[in-house]
Amino acid sequence: MKNKLNYELLEFHIREAAGELDSLLSRIQFMLGRPNKAGELHVAAWGDLNEASLEVSLAHAYHHMNTAWNARNKATNEADKDFGRNEKFPRPTGLFDSFARYWPKSLMRKHKRK
Repeated sequence: MKNKLNYELLEFHIREAAGELDSLLSRIQFMLGRPNKAGELHVAAWGDLNEASLEVSLAHAYHHMNTAWNARNKATNEADKDFGRNEKFPRPTGLFDSFARYWPKSLMRKHKRK
């Protein structure tokens, strides 16, 4: 029997990840001098996009995507209890083999040793 997906949890984390990526895309377009979707060029309260702010933004999006995947079958209270484990990069499985080229090299080395 397949596990049931927790759609409310998935909706929250995918919405958060999408919002972060949408915001990041707007910042990149701002840095390129291009208008965003609303045709606005000026974005208040944003400084220049630099490596540190890029890292923070991508880490936030990864956190939500990883949590969405790792907690997809958990009740919300169980997902909250396993917060630290749920936000980690998904373990390699047969389902992820087609994405192996995107895995961190350190994760690939661990996977090959098993």
